[in-house]
Amino acid sequence: MYATVLMFTKELRVMTRDRRLMVGVVLSSLVVLPALMGFLTNIDRLLGSEKQAVHVLVAPPLPELEALVAADPGWVIDHDRAAAEAAKSYLALERQGDAVRILVDGSRRLLARAARELREVLEGERRRQFTAALAARGLTREELEPFSVELVDTGSDSLSRLMTSTLVPYLVVLLLVTNANRALYVAVGEKERKTLSSLLVSTAPRGAIVVGKSLAIVVFALFSSALLILGLVLFSRFGLALGPAANGGGIRLSAGQIAEIVPNVMALSLFIAAVIMLLGTLARTQREAGIYTAPLIFVAIFLAVFSMSASEFSLGTYAVPILGNSLAMRETLLDSLAPVNLLLPIATNLLLFAALVWASVRLYHREEVLFRP
Repeated sequence: MYATVLMFTKELRVMTRDRRLMVGVVLSSLVVLPALMGFLTNIDRLLGSEKQAVHVLVAPPLPELEALVAADPGWVIDHDRAAAEAAKSYLALERQGDAVRILVDGSRRLLARAARELREVLEGERRRQFTAALAARGLTREELEPFSVELVDTGSDSLSRLMTSTLVPYLVVLLLVTNANRALYVAVGEKERKTLSSLLVSTAPRGAIVVGKSLAIVVFALFSSALLILGLVLFSRFGLALGPAANGGGIRLSAGQIAEIVPNVMALSLFIAAVIMLLGTLARTQREAGIYTAPLIFVAIFLAVFSMSASEFSLGTYAVPILGNSLAMRETLLDSLAPVNLLLPIATNLLLFAALVWASVRLYHREEVLFRP
């Protein structure tokens, strides 16, 4: 145990003494990445595209509907297709029999939002004309529609919570994997510096060396991730909020949710660090180790994205590393987590951590692996 602590503190000292590494981590995690992510989330507002006028092509003209469109200063009516296409941001409004059609390129968010707003305006006018026609005949809507059906969402801030539960697990997984990967030199650096042999002849057991290095990777990943989260919070103060906060919501965690997320994240970070340590032990150089760990990043992203599915997952799914952690984190944020769904991924992470550390220790006893040319 004492040797493990010594190895752990040694690796931390090496990291903190590397000024270029620490400055790079602080600047990228606290400033650069939060600024980029905040800009991408708020790009429409920052570039002024939210306030951009949307042209509505009405050909042939529909005088009875054009007055509704012209009432909104955000819409410009065009009767000439060439003029509308020159504006590059336009909808098409046409009448086909009894139907009024709105033609829109749904891949453009600005136009899709404008089309939804225009549909609401036209629906309101349709209801008004329908009610007036009934009144002219001495009828009421209630006589034709004896009852209405409404779906009422009783969850508080349900949209914000849904966005949060989707975004946060993905970010946590991405941060832990990428930041742990940045600590590859902890696993392979002494091979490149040719100082591994002096470490191996010391009194420290090889198991203590592996565990100490793995824990150093965990601390580095958690520290870098915490800096990025802090940076996101700070930049949200300057109007560059991320995710639901950008839409007026926010990420709010109760004490119970924090108590469920912390062990989940800690167990996940142990598993990821053990994978990084094993791959780094197999590699000869940091560049070679980066090739080995690249698939880990893609697999982690795939599993985190897969957890966003609305499908019902079986209990066994929670035993899949990363996927189970993401699902448990998502359920925590939705206040629907069952204890077994948290305990299963944590137990899996701890078992895999032990197995991977054991495998790394076995490799540390093989000189043909440690000192291969």
